[in-house]
Amino acid sequence: MSWISIVLGFVLGAGALLGFTGFRTLMNKTLDETARRRGYWPLNGGLVLMAVSVYFMLQFKAV
Repeated sequence: MSWISIVLGFVLGAGALLGFTGFRTLMNKTLDETARRRGYWPLNGGLVLMAVSVYFMLQFKAV
């Protein structure tokens, strides 16, 4: 088993957790508007991490 697949799996999981926390912050109606808008950063960061991880998984699978 390659260490690359382990690292990419951790990055995918971290991206999913980050995206979930950002989405949960955005949907929290008890926060004011500026606090809710801060949820976009982790959501977008999580989506980027997941996309990069999946892209590299496909690249390393082909090799």
